[in-house]
Amino acid sequence: MPTPIKCTAFFGSDEGWGWSESHHILSTDPVGALNPYLLAFEAVMTFFRLPLLARDRFLVGLRVSYKTPTLRIASAPIKYNPFKRPANQREGCSPHVAAKDRFADATQTQFSDVYLRGFWDVVEENETLNFLTAGGAAWKALLDNYNAELVAKKYGWTGVNATTTRRGIISNYTINVDKTVTFTVEVTQGPAFVAQAQPIAFRAARLNNSNSTLNRPLVCKVLGPTTLQTVVPIAAFPFTSQGTFVAAVTDFLQYSGSQYTVLARRAAGRPFFHSPGRLKARARG
Repeated sequence: MPTPIKCTAFFGSDEGWGWSESHHILSTDPVGALNPYLLAFEAVMTFFRLPLLARDRFLVGLRVSYKTPTLRIASAPIKYNPFKRPANQREGCSPHVAAKDRFADATQTQFSDVYLRGFWDVVEENETLNFLTAGGAAWKALLDNYNAELVAKKYGWTGVNATTTRRGIISNYTINVDKTVTFTVEVTQGPAFVAQAQPIAFRAARLNNSNSTLNRPLVCKVLGPTTLQTVVPIAAFPFTSQGTFVAAVTDFLQYSGSQYTVLARRAAGRPFFHSPGRLKARARG
């Protein structure tokens, strides 16, 4: 089946700050080579994202990646030397503020926030984004082009699929000889469990009046419609009272368009591809 490919752009500033921005796109089936996805993402970043940056901001590199069936990460990167800079000469705003771009899926019920940092200083005015000035209107036109390209090229994000996510009641559990735990569950929302070899993410809550060590994210094997078993041993006390569970299923959600853009705070970090450095040598006591 198609796999979500994570496409990440790495940015930096002349002041020494770094940040990233990620989008996802569905692969072919099977995934195949990653270079086509990398080159397609590079075109979007170069022609549509780069113009949104100020003169003292730049594109450091790109990477596309996905998690293989063996849970290893396959990836393909590009690192620019020298960095890619925008053609405009607009001064940049603080790297710790961002234009929060709210995207929706086709049903308009699930949303994803994309934080655009490194934008022109002229766009920010009186603690808000002003698109009515000449500079603000010019930047907003470039933003509209970028959003339209993301939609046209079918980018999106990975989020919880409300239809396939299961919720329900844990009516009992038993502790096995090998210290794994077998749960007896009842699904009250979502499709019934089907026995499968691939473990699933499972989060228990409220067990034993919320006093159980099992009230946390777990990885479980599905043994049947009402039976799940933890993959690893867990120290737990005997069952005393029922709880609830969520077995979340993440899926690819495609951008259908941007709903609004507002000013937000999003702190930047250290530059990418630079190690922290070595501590100064000290005399031994």
